[in-house]
Amino acid sequence: MNGLNGTWRKPIAQPPAPPPLFTATPESLLSDTKRILQAAGKTHDDIVANVTPETATFANTLLPFVQEENHRLYERQLIEVYAAISPDQEIRNASEEAQGLFSDFDAEFALRDDFYRLVKAVRDKNEGLDSEPERLIEKLLLGFEQNGLALEKDGRRRLRELQKEISSLERQFMKAHGNSAHVIWFTRDELKGLDSPALKRLESGEGDNKGKLGLRLDEMQCFNSMASIKKQETRRRIYYGRADSCKAQAPLMEQLIALRAEKARLLGYSSHAECRIAAAMQKSPSAIMDFLNDLLIRITPTRDALLEEWRQRKRADLKARAELDDGKFYIWDRGYYSERNQENKHEENKNTSMGELREYFALDETVKRMLHVFEQLLGLSFEEIHPDDHHSLQGEGKGPLTWHEDVRMFCVWDDSDGSGTKEHFLGYLYLDLYRREGKHGGWTDLPVRPAFTDTDGSRKYTSTVLICNYEKPPKNKPCLLAHGQLVIMFHELGHGLHDLVANTRYARFHGATTSADFNEAPSQMLEQWCWDPSVLQSLGQHYSRQSADYLQDWVTENGPDVEQPDTLPDGIIERLVQGTAAKKLHITITMLRKSLFEMEVHLASSRQETESFDLTRMYHEITQRVLGTDLPNDPPPSQATEIDLAQQNGFYVYLASQVHMLDMFYTAFKADPMNREQGLRYRKMVIGRGGSEDEMKMMTDFLGRPPNSDAFYKNLGLI
Repeated sequence: MNGLNGTWRKPIAQPPAPPPLFTATPESLLSDTKRILQAAGKTHDDIVANVTPETATFANTLLPFVQEENHRLYERQLIEVYAAISPDQEIRNASEEAQGLFSDFDAEFALRDDFYRLVKAVRDKNEGLDSEPERLIEKLLLGFEQNGLALEKDGRRRLRELQKEISSLERQFMKAHGNSAHVIWFTRDELKGLDSPALKRLESGEGDNKGKLGLRLDEMQCFNSMASIKKQETRRRIYYGRADSCKAQAPLMEQLIALRAEKARLLGYSSHAECRIAAAMQKSPSAIMDFLNDLLIRITPTRDALLEEWRQRKRADLKARAELDDGKFYIWDRGYYSERNQENKHEENKNTSMGELREYFALDETVKRMLHVFEQLLGLSFEEIHPDDHHSLQGEGKGPLTWHEDVRMFCVWDDSDGSGTKEHFLGYLYLDLYRREGKHGGWTDLPVRPAFTDTDGSRKYTSTVLICNYEKPPKNKPCLLAHGQLVIMFHELGHGLHDLVANTRYARFHGATTSADFNEAPSQMLEQWCWDPSVLQSLGQHYSRQSADYLQDWVTENGPDVEQPDTLPDGIIERLVQGTAAKKLHITITMLRKSLFEMEVHLASSRQETESFDLTRMYHEITQRVLGTDLPNDPPPSQATEIDLAQQNGFYVYLASQVHMLDMFYTAFKADPMNREQGLRYRKMVIGRGGSEDEMKMMTDFLGRPPNSDAFYKNLGLI
């Protein structure tokens, strides 16, 4: 086959199923959605019409239900992904409208008492099913019962009222949060420390603010600015400005906490905390609090030593700049002195520039090498489908195989035996790497289609897309990645790999559809490969060595006499890895503060108890206890900025996922990150099972023992 750049390529191996075609219109998305939901409703009605609790079995009740659900999810995910990827605004709008229709259908099904009674009857008959059907029953019953179907009539009525109030308050909170990013104006002198790109992103003042720059007080802007700005008064104004802009959220949050506590008690839980983690690995709020408090005790001596370094640095800074020093260290100082502390530890490596690091991670070559790491570790084979190959894969009809010309597409095959025979197909991977108007912002991986086993025993294959937002470079110039961008790409593709290798019967359990406190663990674990010197060496190559055009670009920028090493110099790797312990400690303490606050707030056992809370006092007491910082004389109502409190999963799940991830990583990969035998075990025993089994059992099977937090503490240098 005549390939790109005039080269000859071997024809691609033919997958057993074609990829989806991206031919949707706004009309087709909505008509398909209505067709799918009509068929689903008919299936549910037919089951209820023909089966009673006395005659209900898995075969006549849940098997037809899950077979319909498999096909519904297979089509639904493709319809919904258009909202994130389509270049066409009308298609994105239609996809979002379809998402609402699917969500409404789910909400209505969760209230079907007739179906709940059938599922309960199947459970009670205890037919000796294997783990995946049993998990289906367990999840369905939990969903029904958390929607009040185990309650009597009056309880159900009150629950509906509470859910309506809670949903309304959550929407109001999110809207207020979105509108809370006010602008605060500063002179350039007050903003010293911000680099040129950051200054360019600020607004230019007019009228009374002429000559000033406006900093928008969204959460990320504040976080990044306080980590860079030198003047303590500017940092303080940003912190207070952010808190003041969120005042409208405080009463909404207080009402939410009270209503959630009442709802939890109505459903039979001791608190909202217990209700929220009913589907998690760790189902005991007291066990979670024991872990968080134990972490605080262990981390405090190291935190205090680090905090003293920061205090000394602040005293020296204020003295050098002749600024007033009240002898205290506040929360708005943490980010700035954490960054300065890192810079100080790297002073001995002045001969290396972290800017040089980007030159070794040109996007296209890095993607190629990253996929090779996964091939070696997990027994996979990625075969890129070039535009010339598209015609041979259009088995579902004629039309485009991607939604934009920049999207890259791969067939993914199992190669666990290392034979390279491409006999066992896994699915399709899409890489949508460059920023464009209308595309989902940030970095994420989204399922396009789930895999499942069809009624005739055949396999429906998965598709997944890695979405990034790198700036597309001019022709013949590389897109160069910072190390942090490399880490994010590994993390998000971890979710994609979870999709690609999962081997579940049911679509609802495919891929990363696991409990919230495990969901991020596989992706967080892949981040560890980005800090291993040998893996970094294999990933990095100076871009000037990758093509004649890139070499010319390098020579134009640097002159013909400057030559860089082909692979990453040891000095750059050492500088990158050096000092990560302090950074990990800083991040962990921040997560611990958020986790303790949300748990203590949601442990209330009644609405009356929550009404006695002073959330501002609680927030600042926990902040002082965990961070070790000094309390300001006039603490603002900063609890209103804690967006995680308004969301259902909470913040503890990120710490929990880290504990699970590090337990697996230290046990199987710390000594040898590229251990293929362990990689294949991990693929088969953990990510290969998707969400089809209890995560605690999966981890115990993989580790050969019950999970523990030793590796988490070891990673922080605490044991």
